[in-house]
Formats: sequence, C-alpha cells, structure tokens
Amino acid sequence: MITTELVKDWLFNEGYKFEVDEDGDIRFKYQGKAFYCTGDSNDEQFFRIIMPGIYQLEDNRVKVLEAINTVCREMKVLKAFLVDDKLWLSIEMFVDSSPEVDDFIERCLNILTAGFERIAHEIFSEE
Repeated sequence: MITTELVKDWLFNEGYKFEVDEDGDIRFKYQGKAFYCTGDSNDEQFFRIIMPGIYQLEDNRVKVLEAINTVCREMKVLKAFLVDDKLWLSIEMFVDSSPEVDDFIERCLNILTAGFERIAHEIFSEE
C-alpha cells in the first residue's frame, strides 16, 4: 500500500520508532501518544491515522457522546467513534496517487492530539 509505505519512510526519516503488525498496520508514538496508520489494499488512495482507546467510558456515556459531537462538529477532518466502550479518534481521507506525506501527516497528528485535548476538556470541564 502506497500510503503506508510513505508513512514508514516519513517516520524513519523523522527519527520515530515504529512497528508493523501482521496486518501491515504501523504503530508509533507521537508526542507521547499512541497512533496507528492503516491502509486499504482495495483502495490505494485511502489514508487513515488512528488514535486508539483514548478514553474508557464509564457512567458518563451521554457526556462523552456530547463532547465528541461538539468537538467533531468544530474541528476539520476529525472522526470519533466507540470500540468496546473506548473512545477512538481518527482522520480518514483520500490522497492522490503520489502523495507528499510531508505535506499533511504532521497536521493530521496535531489535529488528533488537539482533538484528544479538546474532548478531555469537554468531558471534564463541568464535573
């Protein structure tokens, strides 16, 4: 997959350590937080970076859903969803056939990090 190969090259060139799992997903840390980059063998132009399991839902499901609704409505390209009562964030987009990863990967990582912080602020600001 073109995009995941380019991400591996970017991570290596920027000095980030990363691992590739059996599915070809790339795991790495950025600013102390865990990320995955995945591709789609059926769609070479699909690009996805995931920030998995950032928050465990407890008795505040409605508050978390309201927080992600507010933040995702206000932030560009940010997607939030639940997996086994854990909140995940992602950016999913289409890139051209020869993307310049340098043009967008750090912006995506910074958007995910900012989304994480804003959602936490929304969840805990009124408690």
